[in-house]
Amino acid sequence: MSSASFPRRSARTQGFSLGAPRNFTVVGDGARVLFLRSTSGTDRTTALWALDTATGTERLLVDPAKLAEDQVTAEEQARRERARERATGITGYSTDRDGEQVVFTLSGRLFIAEVSTGDVHELPVRQPVADPRPSPDGRHIAYLSAGQLRVIAADGSGDRALAEPDGDNVTWGAAEFIAAEEMDRHRGYWWAPSGEELLVTRVDETPVQHWYLGDPAHPDR
Repeated sequence: MSSASFPRRSARTQGFSLGAPRNFTVVGDGARVLFLRSTSGTDRTTALWALDTATGTERLLVDPAKLAEDQVTAEEQARRERARERATGITGYSTDRDGEQVVFTLSGRLFIAEVSTGDVHELPVRQPVADPRPSPDGRHIAYLSAGQLRVIAADGSGDRALAEPDGDNVTWGAAEFIAAEEMDRHRGYWWAPSGEELLVTRVDETPVQHWYLGDPAHPDR
C-alpha cells in the first residue's frame, strides 16, 4: 500500500482533522477570535492562537512546547477519552467574560495567558489541575484537584479549597462517567454571572448495597 494512499493519509492526519482550527471563542466586542490549531496536518500538538478580525492577522498566543512536556495525568486522560480527544498540547481553554484572560492546563499544571500582551505564566496551585475556569470578571480562577473544587486569585494569591470530598468515593465539580458518556455533559461546575457564586455538582460513587426480600408465601422466589 502506498504511503500516499487514502487509508494511510487518513490515519496519519487523524481523519484529516490535524492542522484545522477548532475550539473557537469570539471575545470582547468581536475584535478577536481565539482558537486551537496544530502546525500541520500531521502534528498532534495543538497551540492557542488569536485572530484579529479587522486585519485577518493570526498570532500564536501560547506554544505548549515552550512551557512543559505534555505528561497526561489520570484525570486528564479520562477527560480526553470521554471527549474523544486525540490531540496533545493545549486541548481546551477557558476565558473570562471580556476574553482578556485565558486559562488552561498542561501536564497537570495551571497556566494563565494575557491575550493583549501575550504574557503567559504558571500559577502556584495544588496539582494535578483539571478543568480550570476563570470567573466572569477575571478576578478568580476555579479548578479541580484530587476531588476538590478550589479557587485562586488571578494574581496567584489565596489558593484554597471551596469543597472537599466528604467520603472516599466523593468528588466535587467533575462530570461523572454517565454524564459525560450518555448525556454529553463534560462540565461539573459553573460560575454565576456575578462571579460571586458557583453551582457545583457533588458526585458520590459509593456502591449501593443489594437488599433481598423474602416472600413467605412463595419461598421459591
